[in-house]
Amino acid sequence: MNADFTHAVLAFGANLRDEHGFTMAHAKALDALQAAEVVGIVDRVRLRHAFRFVYCVTPDEVSRFDDAFDRFFAGPEGVAQPDAPARRARPDPADAGDDVSAPAPPADKPNPVPDDADGGARGAARPSVQLTEAATAWQTLRARYSPGAGRSEPPVVSADGLDALLAAAGTLIATVRLGRARRWKPARNGPRFDLRRTLRAALRTGGDPVALHRLGPPRRNPRFVVLIDGSRSMAEHAAPSLQFAHALCRRTRRAHAFVFSTEMHDVTGALRDPRQAGRALRDLGEAWGGGTRIGANLTAFVRAAGARQLQPDMVVLIASDGLDAGEGAALERAMRALRRQSAAVIWLHPHAADPNFRPAAAGIRTALPFVTLLAAARDRTDFLRLARTLARTI
Repeated sequence: MNADFTHAVLAFGANLRDEHGFTMAHAKALDALQAAEVVGIVDRVRLRHAFRFVYCVTPDEVSRFDDAFDRFFAGPEGVAQPDAPARRARPDPADAGDDVSAPAPPADKPNPVPDDADGGARGAARPSVQLTEAATAWQTLRARYSPGAGRSEPPVVSADGLDALLAAAGTLIATVRLGRARRWKPARNGPRFDLRRTLRAALRTGGDPVALHRLGPPRRNPRFVVLIDGSRSMAEHAAPSLQFAHALCRRTRRAHAFVFSTEMHDVTGALRDPRQAGRALRDLGEAWGGGTRIGANLTAFVRAAGARQLQPDMVVLIASDGLDAGEGAALERAMRALRRQSAAVIWLHPHAADPNFRPAAAGIRTALPFVTLLAAARDRTDFLRLARTLARTI
């Protein structure tokens, strides 16, 4: 990567922090340089799109970022550009491109694309690209370019609408029956013969055992484990899943919850506390707000907690957008182990209810062959629908 461009990226990060109120970390500068190495530094449009998913977290930051990027790299009047080559009044035809505000590409790179594809004259302010136009591509870039650890504000377990989620969790627990209890109870077609009840019934028929009674182990409420993706790409979508995990842990002691980003953290104890509603989860470390490493975290969960928690009556719920920055082989092995050792694997995707949704991210495509049900996880209505669907699916 060009040394001048590296200094420009560092200066741009300082500009975002000091002039526009962005939260900066040293890892973001490294992520930005990795993004530039992949998409190239010739086409400013592609570079801006890649940088947007490194530095932005909220839609409001997207609009402010576009303006800051154009002002810094396009070089309108009155804005300094440290370490950027000066403009020439008449560019040399042999030059690598007509946008001389960007650093010159290496000699082995193809000629750059003219900057008129950005929709306006060089140096002019450009309107922000709508987030919905290329959401899938940008989210994929963001997950790929931000695999490193990081931290953000701890998530808050919302108290708004909690009663409805508690009802949905109760419905899920009551309608889904998995596994067998240890105690034998009367059952019409049970595998064990009930001698005592048969003899007692024979007293009413003159000692003849006309009606045979049997015993069977009744089905019991399942175990649940909720794995919530807390990476940067899920910052705006994880709150409903976290609230549902809180409701589920309060309804049954057979539920456990974890959040993960670059590492995994057990939040069962905190979510089981009724006083946690309306408060922020603390001490999550790098399990919240970092990069997306789904495969590595699921592998760690299977190894550490699999023998203890994964049972034939276990329902695994994974709340994630499927944007994995790790190796696909690791995710595939972890998903295969989860499916083999549990009753069902439910993938909760924030966009699954969208009619135009297509599982395009590499992570979700890798996981789908091992998923029992792909469901939406936007609000309490989706979780109530999930409770009813699981009763028919499992």
